Amino acid sequence: MSAEPKFPLLAKMVVWLLIHFAVLAGTFGIFVNWQLQLGLDSVLSGAAGDRLKTLGSAVASDLRAASRGHWQAIMDEHLSPYGLDSMLILSRGGQVVGEDLEVPADIDKRLKDAAGGRGPVPRRSPGPNREEENREDEGGFPPPPGPMGELDDGPRFDGPMSAPPRGGPTNSGPPRRDEGDQKGPEVRPVFLTRSNVGGYWAAVDLPLFDPTRENPLHGMLVLRSENASAGGLFFDLKPWLLGGLAVLFLSLLLWAPFIIGITRYVSRLSRATERIAQGKFDTQVQGVRHDELGSLGKSIEEMAQQIDRLLRGQKRFLGDVAHELCSPLARIRTGLGVMEHGLSPAQKDRLDSIDEDVTELADLISEILTFTKASTAPNAVTPESIDLLQLVKEELERECPGHDVEWRVPDGIQVTADRRLLSRAVANVMRNAHRHAGKDCALHIVARMVGDEVELMIADDGPGVGPGVVGRLFEPFFRPDEARNREAGGAGLGMAIVHTAIEACGGSVSARRVDPQGLAIIILLPSA
Repeated sequence: MSAEPKFPLLAKMVVWLLIHFAVLAGTFGIFVNWQLQLGLDSVLSGAAGDRLKTLGSAVASDLRAASRGHWQAIMDEHLSPYGLDSMLILSRGGQVVGEDLEVPADIDKRLKDAAGGRGPVPRRSPGPNREEENREDEGGFPPPPGPMGELDDGPRFDGPMSAPPRGGPTNSGPPRRDEGDQKGPEVRPVFLTRSNVGGYWAAVDLPLFDPTRENPLHGMLVLRSENASAGGLFFDLKPWLLGGLAVLFLSLLLWAPFIIGITRYVSRLSRATERIAQGKFDTQVQGVRHDELGSLGKSIEEMAQQIDRLLRGQKRFLGDVAHELCSPLARIRTGLGVMEHGLSPAQKDRLDSIDEDVTELADLISEILTFTKASTAPNAVTPESIDLLQLVKEELERECPGHDVEWRVPDGIQVTADRRLLSRAVANVMRNAHRHAGKDCALHIVARMVGDEVELMIADDGPGVGPGVVGRLFEPFFRPDEARNREAGGAGLGMAIVHTAIEACGGSVSARRVDPQGLAIIILLPSA
C-alpha cells in the first residue's frame, strides 16, 4: 500500500487559490497606491467630495454662529476624530486660525492657484486686533472692512457667492439677491492631493459670512493627514475592502464545487489504483465524469481488467502445465521403485539421488497447483467461521515445534475464511520463519480487532530481509537468497501462496521489517 501523500491535492489547490487571492489583493493595493500617487482630485466628485462638503458645512455653520475666540475649539471638535492637522486661512487680514502648518511648495502652489495666484499663503498674524477681538467677544461677526477693492494684497478665496462688483452700489440694508442666490453660500471642496514630500492634503472653501451682508468673508480650511484614509474622510477603504471580500467570496463559491469535485474524484482514482496494486483487479472507480478525469478512470478500470485476464491466463497455463507433469512424474517414480530391486549398493546411491530430485520436482508441482488453484477456481473457496487461536496453535505445533512463542491472541476471536487455504497460509509463514530465521528464533504472535477485520501478526527475531526486498516477498518465484540449493529450500512460491490464499479468503497480507531485526507478516481477515 502506498504511503499517504505528504501534500494532498486539496491542500495544494487551496494554497494555490489563496496565493491567487493574495496576488489579486496585492495588485489591487498597487493600483490604489498608484492612483493615490497620481492624484485624488477625481474622487472629489464622488463620496470623498460629499464627506468634505458635509464636514465643511458643519464647521462653517458653527464658526459663523460663534465668536472668533471660539473658532479653535470648534475646529478641534470637528476634526479631532479624524486625526488631522488643520488650519484656516481667512480671505482678508492674513490671519490663520488653527495650527501654523509648514505647507510644502507643491501644496502652496495649489493654494495660490485656488486663490487666483495673488501672493503667498498667509501665516498667522503676530498679534490679534484687540479692538476687533473685543467686538467679537461681545457677540456676533465683526463688521466687514469696506469694499473688496480695499482689502489687503493677501489671497482672496471666492466661494459660491462672491462680493458685489467693485464700485457697485452699497446701502445700509441687506443687498438684493438674485434668484440664483436664494440657497445662500455653499461649501466647495477645492482639491485633494498627495504632496511630493509626503502627506495628503485637502482644501475646502468655507463661506464665513451672512448672505444678507456685503463683502463676504471666505476661509480656506486646509487639512493634512499622514495617510490616504484620514480616518475615512479622504479615502474610505471600507467599501473597497468589502467589495473585494465579496468578490473573493463569490470567487470561492464558484471555485469550491470545481475544486471539491476534482479532488474527490482524484482521491477515488488514488484509492482505486492502490487496490489494483494490491491485486484487486475487480476495483471500480466510483462516480461518473464526462471529462479527461472520467476518461482516465475508465482507462484505469479497463487496464485492471486486462491485467486480471493476463494474470489469470498465466496462472491457468502454469496450473495446466503442473497438472500435466503429474502423470509422467508419477510414472518416473513408479519406474524408480521397480528399478530399485536387484541393483548394487553404488547403483542404489545414484538411484536415491535421482529419487530426491524427483521428490523435489513433485513438491514444486504441488506448490504450483496450490498457488494457481485459489485464483483460477474461486468457486472452490468455502468460507466458514474459524477459531483463530486453535488454528494457529495447530500449525505452530506442526511447523515450529520447540520455538519460544510470545502469545497475544484473545480467546474466542474468530475469522471468516476457507480453513484449508488459511491453514496453508499460516503454515507457510511459520515454515518460512523456521527455515530462514533459524531453529532458535523466537516468534511473536499477536491478534487484535481492527474495525470489522481481525489482524494477525506473526513476527520473528531472525536476520530479516533488506529494505528493497520487503515489497517483493509475495512475488511468485522470488527468493531473497541468491543461492538456490536444497539447504535453503523452496522455489520462491511459499509467500506467493500465502498472498493468493489470503486474498481468496477475502483478506490481505503485507510484510514489514522489525527493529532491531526480524520480519513480521501481517494478515487481515474478515471478522466472523
